[in-house]
Parts: sequence; C-alpha cells; structure tokens
Amino acid sequence: MQIPFGEWLPDQPEHNNPGANVANNVYYALNSYKRFPSLVNYSTNTITKDSRGAGSFRDNANTVFNFVANQETIFELTGGSFTEKGARGKLLNNAFATCTITVSDYANIGAGKTITLKKNDNTSIVFTSTTGSPSTNQFQVQTNNDTTATNLKNTINGHADFSATVSNAVVTVTRAVVGNVNLVNASSDTARLTVTSFYGGTPLTGDETDYVTFTQFGNYVIVSNGVDAPQFYLMGTSSAFADLSTIGTSGTVPVFKCSGVIRDFLVTGNHVGASNRIQWSGINDITTWESGTKQSDLQDLPGSGGQIVHITSGEIGYVFRQNQIIRMDYVGGATVFRLSVISPNRGAVYGRTVCQDNRRVFFYADDGFFEVNGDQVTAIGAEKVNRFFDLDLNKAFADRIVAATDPFNQLAIWLYPSSADTSNTTGICDKVLIYNYATQKWSTATTNASTIFSQFVGAYTVELMDIISENLDNINISLDTDFWSGGQLLLGAIDNNFKAAIFSGTDNIGEIETTELELFPGTRSSIIGVRPIVDATATVTLKTRDRLADSATESTSSSMNSTGINPVRQSGRYVKVNVKIPSGGAWKDAQGIDLVASRSGLRWQIKLI
Repeated sequence: MQIPFGEWLPDQPEHNNPGANVANNVYYALNSYKRFPSLVNYSTNTITKDSRGAGSFRDNANTVFNFVANQETIFELTGGSFTEKGARGKLLNNAFATCTITVSDYANIGAGKTITLKKNDNTSIVFTSTTGSPSTNQFQVQTNNDTTATNLKNTINGHADFSATVSNAVVTVTRAVVGNVNLVNASSDTARLTVTSFYGGTPLTGDETDYVTFTQFGNYVIVSNGVDAPQFYLMGTSSAFADLSTIGTSGTVPVFKCSGVIRDFLVTGNHVGASNRIQWSGINDITTWESGTKQSDLQDLPGSGGQIVHITSGEIGYVFRQNQIIRMDYVGGATVFRLSVISPNRGAVYGRTVCQDNRRVFFYADDGFFEVNGDQVTAIGAEKVNRFFDLDLNKAFADRIVAATDPFNQLAIWLYPSSADTSNTTGICDKVLIYNYATQKWSTATTNASTIFSQFVGAYTVELMDIISENLDNINISLDTDFWSGGQLLLGAIDNNFKAAIFSGTDNIGEIETTELELFPGTRSSIIGVRPIVDATATVTLKTRDRLADSATESTSSSMNSTGINPVRQSGRYVKVNVKIPSGGAWKDAQGIDLVASRSGLRWQIKLI
C-alpha cells in the first residue's frame, strides 16, 4: 500500500489527515520533501551578545557589506571576522578599538590611581599615578592637567602595544596592533580620569527589546533602534557608523524604529513621541528632512491601527501597523504619496515577523500567517499551521520572532522560541517555521539562533579560506556550497554562540510522519514491512492503535535491509509510519512509503496508488 507523505497539516486531525502529521528538518518542494540544511557557524570571533538585528547589502560596485548589531554596538562581518563599526561605543570595561582619557583636577589625583589597558593577547597593563619620580608604567602628577596628561600619554605611548596622543588634557589611546581582542579601558579614579569609549561616542541606549533596523538607501546603510539617533554608513567610504545628522541635514532627522525605501525616498516610521507617524526624506536625498523641501514631508496616521512596526521597500511600499496595513504609492506633486488602507483590521504583531521577496510580503498577525501582494491580503496559514504555531510559540518571548526569505528556494522562514524548550529563560530561538511560497506548503526545522537574515556572501579565494581555518578539514561549511563562490543570497544567521552562520550543513535528521489510516475499514491490519520511498537509508517506526481515544503503540526502530525494506511487525486498526532520514547523507527526495500489510489473519501485499 503506497502512501505519499503529502503536505504537512498540523491543524488537521491526525486520523485521515490529507497530508503528513510531522515534517521536521525538511521543506516541501513539488511532490517530495527535501532536506532543510542545518546551521553551520563560520566566523572566527563573536559579537559577544545576542543579535538585535542584521542586514546584508551590495553597493553600486557590487561589493558585499554585512552588518550585525547587538544591544550595544554595530559590527561588520568581513572574511569570517567581526569588526566593530559603531560610532557609538560600548560601556566602560568593555572592548574598544580607540578610547580617550580626560585628565581633570590634577592636584587631587594623588598617587596610586590606575588606568588599565588590555593588550591584544588579552593580558592587562596597569599604568599608575605617582607624585614622586616615575618608574616603569608610572605617570607623574605634575603642574597642571595638561602636563599630567602629557606624562600619561608618554607612559602609555612607551608601551609597544599602544599608541597615544594628547591635546588639551585629553589622551587618545589606540591599539598599536589590531587583533580579535580589542582595547579595554578602566580607571580607579573616574572623577578625575574620565574615560570616553570607542570613537569617542556614547553607548547605544536601547534595551533588549529595542531591535535594530538596517535599510539600504543607495550606497548608504541606515541603522535605527527607535531610541538613539539614526546612524549611517557610506559603503566604500566610511570607516565607522556615524549619526545621520552629521552629514549636514536640512531639517531635524527623526528618531525612528523602522524604515524602508519607497521609490527614491527614505520613509521612516514610529517616531519618539509619535508611534503612528511616518516621515520621508527629500527625493533621492537623505540629508533633507524639512517638510516641503524636495518633497519631504510627514503624516500622522489616523485611527486605531496601533503603532507602526515595519515599512517595506520597493516601487510601492507597505506600512505595517499592529492592526492595519497601508499601501504607499508615489504620485508626486503636492500629495507626494497616496496612502491606501488595504487591511483595516489586521497588521503585524511585531515588525520582525515581516519578510519580503520583491513584491511578495509575508507576515504574522494576531490570527495567523498572511501574504500581501498588490492590494490583496491572503491567508496562508489558516487550517494549516496557525493553531499549531499559537500552541508551539513560547509567548513569554514572542517578540523574538524574526522572519527572512530564502529567494533561491522560495522559502519564507520564521525563527522563534518554542514552548517545547521549558528550560529556556533567555528567549533564544530554537525552531523555524518554513513556508514554500512556490508550492504553498509548510514544514519545521530545529536550530538555535538569535537572528536570521538574507545574506549576500562575498567570494572566497583559497587564501581567504585561511581566515576561517588554516586546515580545510576543519571548515564546517561544505566546499560544494554556493557560499564560497559568493554573490548569491543565502539564508544567514547569528547562532546561539554569537557567531555568524549559514544554513548549509547536513547535521539535521529529517523526520516525516504519514497520516493515520484505517488500512482495511472495519478490521485490524497486520504490517510486516515498510519501504520508504526516499533516496537514503532511512529508519522507520510504526505507530498503531485500535481506538482513536487510545495512545499509539510504537514499534522499535527498524533499519533498512538490502532490498530497501524496513522489517517491522505490528498490528492495529489505525496505522501511521514515522520515517527518519539520518544526518550526513546527500539525499534529495522523500516522497512516501510502501506498506506491506494484510487484514489480520490473512497475508498479501496490497498497493493502492
């Protein structure tokens, strides 16, 4: 009896489900399931904390730039290594590439006050004040603030690992050698030896729920968290992010939570003090924010749609509120944008649940999963996965849901923390929900990550591979993947170890479970074997019961013999088969099973197509 796996429909009853009851670590293509790859990390260092957001971009010269933000600062991912690029730095006692020390009230510094700097080998050097004659790593408190600062500069600059300059009683310290361990600065006299952090900025002040949005406008990457001043990075030119206001703006740059590029405008939403406000820049000009200049303007959205949580990019744009979706079309003139409500009572629960592939936009609302295309809002999860997801989601950390698309495989993917992990106290996500928008079929996979994003990967030469590992045998990523050729948009992530990763591995165990059937209506069945229609040596577990009210009895796991049959003996009225495809293999298709079965008391093989 041949039983195709069919699409995964967890919202339907297990008995006579038109599809599969389980589909994990796989995705449904046309007429078969395919392996969903496992997550493989590849970066040589980490971002130290959970990611609050990430983005991947290509400039006009087709050069790839990947950025990731944690709660404190922004990193660039290049050649498998993270480098801090935030104009706003980290807090005292954390890592910096550059720091400054301001000397004040020199007469009250006294002897024995310390400045601690960490070397690139992670060992610390202590510089100590003295009122007498200085010796090694001592600086003399003398005459005035500027002279004391000069003495401190000379002492620090005399160490091979640091470079120091002084101006107006301010000592600027830079690492002499760039390494994975950054400069750390700590002072025992914070009143008179004041430390300023990385690039002289202040730390990002958003908390762990203030997620970071990355948006590309031409060669500019714009970053915002709704709390701090928006940042910019000019690809190919900038060495670090800086406040957007520093490039000579007309009007006041708003502080916003989300943004998108619609036609030739940077459109921002959810401003400080005005969560329902949108404001757009001048046409093709992110320096202009004065209403009426170069078509720049703002508008407060009326009604009870809730705060703005996401803005999509494209020729047309969608403004997602919590309970409403508004379409933005450029019309020019005094109006500039026409705003049309296309979903008056449904929006996105959280901004990060929205993902996009060209004109197709997918999102999660209070009542399930939907797609927006043009003016149409279509339910894609109703009677399929909506109820499953509502039960499987750990609602204590529901704000951690983040979505991304895999355009090559035409997958929309939601990363989320599941309720199955009862020990989860940090909100780390452990599962993904997968929607194949070509076939309109769903599945799941297990993983551990804080962020997923569509990631461009630059090409790697053999020499650049050494950055990841000097030994090719130690590289986790298969050399056969598109990762190494570069240019392709892949599904990337920051894993639970704070490392960069991509979905390219073979460690996942594929699991598919058929619908439950009464093979011979009115009587029990005897099963003696199962042949998985899978191009791999799968294992099989048979599950049977005599009443729908009973719990299923499971057989022992059965391995495949040389004929492709998994021998298993069990009987029952209702039957379903669980198939597991082991990790490591290069399988491509899983289509269904053949059951060797008979009515209880009789023996024959029946094939039902």
